[in-house]
Amino acid sequence: MNLLSRSRLPALLTTALVACGPTPMVVDGGAPPDAGVDAGVDAGVMPMPRCTMPTTVLCEDQSIQRLNFRAAVSTGTITEEGATPGVTTHIDARAGGMAATEAYVYVRFTPQALQKVDINDDAALRSMDWDLAFRRFVIRINSGVGGPSCVAAARTAPGTTFDGLTQVPAGLSWRTEEYFTTAAGADGGIQCEFVPDPSGIGGPNAALTSYWSYQSCVQMTGNVFVLHLKDGRYVKFQVLSYYDPGPQMTCNATGNVPQPSGAANFRIKWAYIPGP
Repeated sequence: MNLLSRSRLPALLTTALVACGPTPMVVDGGAPPDAGVDAGVDAGVMPMPRCTMPTTVLCEDQSIQRLNFRAAVSTGTITEEGATPGVTTHIDARAGGMAATEAYVYVRFTPQALQKVDINDDAALRSMDWDLAFRRFVIRINSGVGGPSCVAAARTAPGTTFDGLTQVPAGLSWRTEEYFTTAAGADGGIQCEFVPDPSGIGGPNAALTSYWSYQSCVQMTGNVFVLHLKDGRYVKFQVLSYYDPGPQMTCNATGNVPQPSGAANFRIKWAYIPGP
């Protein structure tokens, strides 16, 4: 069921942003989240954390209504389709169908695998435990109006290949979630005007929206992104398919998708890479 809009007293939380230091990064090195991070930093195998305290998420009521937040934790599963984590990861983001009845699938990156975080949409607005959220065609990152953490995303230059990207390029343009405006209005309050994606189908203009384009089906652009996680590490990220692989190939080639399409069954590629 829908989570009802409600008013809250502003959270008395502060942001503890720690600048990334020159400590070198070891690909797939260090400790998984919440396990020996301080020891990993001291040993020189992990970067400094970027943030350690949650921020207050603005436009919360608008997110609940416009993004159709749900109280039911997603039953969607995450499956590594290969011996090496991240080669191809399958994420079931169907959420009960087009009229979603379940929350987003919340996930976090670890050196062992992409892990599901079992929380609902309301709890996610106060949790730093997740990095990405998937539901239907929308992918959100945990920052800005999307969540209380500091995950940032950047699209690499056109023509960049996943395998060819071995280090974070310099000069990337980093984004947090800004699919609601947060400038002050004439009355001094936050405007919270919805910023839709450019396709015209009504989704939020999320930081990773350009993984797809839309004519009459969701086509893959092949764009490769870099994610800067709260712990300071970097992940390269690419969406291979939104539909099942066969229907996705047809959609990409013709602009039409055969049925059944397997919509919202993501296949993604990801891997840790060194910073710039």
